[in-house]
Amino acid sequence: MQIVDAVPKPTFSRHESFHLRYGWLKKAYDAVKEDGKVFVRDNATIKLGVGKNMVRAIRFWALANKILDSQDSKDPRLGPTDIGNTIFDDKHGIDPYLEEPQTLWLLHWLLFAPPCIIPVWWIILNELTATNINIDELKETVHQRITNTSEWQTPSPKSIDKDIGVFIHTYTTDQGKMSIEDYLDCPFRQMRMIRQSSRDSMRFVFGAKYGMTPEIIAYASLDFVTRSKHNSKSISVTKLATESGGIGSIFKIGENELGEMLTEACRRSKSIRMDTINGALHLVYDDAKMASGEILGLAYGKNNLKIEKAMEVTL
Repeated sequence: MQIVDAVPKPTFSRHESFHLRYGWLKKAYDAVKEDGKVFVRDNATIKLGVGKNMVRAIRFWALANKILDSQDSKDPRLGPTDIGNTIFDDKHGIDPYLEEPQTLWLLHWLLFAPPCIIPVWWIILNELTATNINIDELKETVHQRITNTSEWQTPSPKSIDKDIGVFIHTYTTDQGKMSIEDYLDCPFRQMRMIRQSSRDSMRFVFGAKYGMTPEIIAYASLDFVTRSKHNSKSISVTKLATESGGIGSIFKIGENELGEMLTEACRRSKSIRMDTINGALHLVYDDAKMASGEILGLAYGKNNLKIEKAMEVTL
């Protein structure tokens, strides 16, 4: 998958330099359920209890995470997506208050699943393959990649640097240490996917990590199949592990571990199985979209979840 396919509507620095904070997605979901135009109301700061810049940041992250969406770019009204309802509905949601660590990995996947609207982040996870990353080299790589993507209007260097800075603050804490304040400030740090070993460098943590479950990995794999319009009834573990935008890049997990986690998920599922096809291990399914609902239900002890593909976000 090429970046121009995964990021059809690139945006830069729309987060107002605020990383995603604990409670923001639920706040956005609840507010929009009550009033689809809440983010453009004069009293939005009062309704949401934050300043104007944070209002815009909350809106951005809810859209980027595919929790909210708009069907008409000319209409400021937003509404919950199907996956937004599945997670955050008070009555039937699988984890409306983000109490289960696996939900953070689900939300992490949704940030990068096509259509992704944060291209700087997509480039960092998909095109920087080394374990240890020098921050200056990271910046140079990202700037060059965006400048060389002729389909996009190149943003200012400052906007790109803001996206990089917010990425680092979202996923890392200094020296890998995390206090309760760090978690409350940004729950994604709990995943410990990236550690900032010094002011000048960071390190990707490869392999299985805290809160990463076989069911969430299987759901993301099936969602990847659906969103990438993969028409076959199976997909190789190699492709899931190595293709840009795939599970290996987004979750920083190798092919062998990915195969093991998918095999574990298949033991509980009636909708998916593992098979060797032409000498390669494949995830096999009849209907990827239907299977994704079943496997997500298994992850949270719910039966017969039906997950539709999220609509394209409109900023």
